[in-house]
Amino acid sequence: MNPYLILPLFALFINLWLFTYVLALKGKHRVVHLYLFYSAALSLWIISIILYWSFLPFHWMTWIFKISSISWLLVGPLFLEFVFAFLSKNPNIVLYLLRGLALAIFPITLTTDWIIAGVERKYWGDMLIQGPLYVYGINLLTVSPPVYAIFLLIFESRKEEIGFRKQCYLLAFGTFLSSVLGFLTTVLPRILSKGDLHYPPLSGSVTVIQSACVFIAIAKYGFLEIRLEKIALQLYAKLREGVILLSASDDLLYWNESAKEMLGFPKMTATPEKLDLGKFLEGFTRRPFSRMDFKRKFSETKKVSSDEDMLPSSDSVYLEVSKSEIPISGRDLGRVYVLRDITEKKEASERINMLYSRVIRDLDIAREVQNTITTRDFPSSEKFKIFSYFRPYDRVGGDVLNCSESADGSLEILFADVSGHGISSAMVAAMASISFNVFSRKGNKPKEGLLFTNDLLSSVVTQHFISAVFLKYNPNTRILEYSYAGHHAGLLLRDGQTLDLQGKGGVLLAVGTPILEDFQIQLKPGDRVLLYSDGLFEVRGSKGIPMGNTTLVEAVKKLSYQDSDSLIRSLVSYSESFGDGIMTDDLTLFCLEITA
Repeated sequence: MNPYLILPLFALFINLWLFTYVLALKGKHRVVHLYLFYSAALSLWIISIILYWSFLPFHWMTWIFKISSISWLLVGPLFLEFVFAFLSKNPNIVLYLLRGLALAIFPITLTTDWIIAGVERKYWGDMLIQGPLYVYGINLLTVSPPVYAIFLLIFESRKEEIGFRKQCYLLAFGTFLSSVLGFLTTVLPRILSKGDLHYPPLSGSVTVIQSACVFIAIAKYGFLEIRLEKIALQLYAKLREGVILLSASDDLLYWNESAKEMLGFPKMTATPEKLDLGKFLEGFTRRPFSRMDFKRKFSETKKVSSDEDMLPSSDSVYLEVSKSEIPISGRDLGRVYVLRDITEKKEASERINMLYSRVIRDLDIAREVQNTITTRDFPSSEKFKIFSYFRPYDRVGGDVLNCSESADGSLEILFADVSGHGISSAMVAAMASISFNVFSRKGNKPKEGLLFTNDLLSSVVTQHFISAVFLKYNPNTRILEYSYAGHHAGLLLRDGQTLDLQGKGGVLLAVGTPILEDFQIQLKPGDRVLLYSDGLFEVRGSKGIPMGNTTLVEAVKKLSYQDSDSLIRSLVSYSESFGDGIMTDDLTLFCLEITA
């Protein structure tokens, strides 16, 4: 065996090993493909050197040299092509010119002696005899492309992030050493000694230096995205979410097992070349979107009922699809789709919507019930007028306004506010209203009516308390009896003045038996008694400061010249304006106007 073959055989082993390594882990994008083409041409060049140095029959060698010249004629342009793609540069006239020259010189090499004039046997093997165009061709196609590529790698990467620059520098360094050693041992001696060589040329074999630098770049910095791609694919493969990577023309570049399952593919199915998601997802669109929900096609819907409810269930599959564009290589853009199975979420949402509809329907029924136990049509008389306003915070509220008229024409009125708002407050309000209906028209004192309500509800209501005012007005004597249970004072509008309706008392349901008192006042024609719930003055301004009862009383003083109906509506408008239209509680107003 020729001992000089050790060098090209070692170089071939390293290059083929790197080629296999990249091929095994490669992604389906142009940059890696171009590197593999370049590496294949490089390996063919080294195989050609092995043939040159194997002392084959001498009469074969001229044609072996001419035919194998295609490998070293293409190496330079292929490497430059790869560098252009790696740097995401569009091909320029230099690259187009080198492509054309490489393809044009090969037929010239085969049919003439202008490149290879013959073969000469040396002690290390056979060496070509150069034709008149050999040096020009080798310099143009083998030497100049790496030089230009090194310039591009250093110049174009100077503004990139540090990891990418290190990849470029390693590739440029390996290419520079290989090119210099190849030029010094192959091209320069031919120029200086007029085509003769006295020792084995190292061109081709020294590319092992470049291969070593490429491997370091892959292992240390993720060159060609191979190491990072391997980590990413291992990560994506274990994700529960489906991951699909498509090219701009719908070529399937990658998908994981979760994506196959979500689209309905059997686990052992072969990977298709192309994937049209519109065939698997109803309403799928190619228009830009970041996230949308789709129903998978070919699913049969059915309903399952139980003894507990009649809520729908189905075997349909719903997928949430997130989409984003991602650079594949150079200026080529691909699309990443992340699929999440939201079937359970969708079904739960439908169940919640149905339950919510039921709750709304029940609330509407509760509102109707509350309307029936809340006085809307007040007694009419020539001796008094009654005005009111009622608006719950939600569909039902915790305010109570109930009025009844006894046989002698006396009025009994319960004005109450249950703590909180919503369904539970409305239930307590309903119970308080029913208690009032049971107690009224018995001729008892207002304090007794409040204590009756407290005793009746204290055993069943534990999470709420009630502030209330119980009024009893005799239109014949114009005497107003009343009792407070923790409620703020009502207002007496008399002769242009706004006065507090004096009195106080303990809150209902807060302690065992509240301390209450009866009060009375003699009214006269023109007097107005105004009661209102705290929702009227607890609204907050733009800076978060509540209005407060004092501010509201000042507003009543300024508006007291208005008739009762207008006064009530003006106070509501004032409260809404102060709170920017945002309510914080139920809103109820009551006005008793003495006419005669």
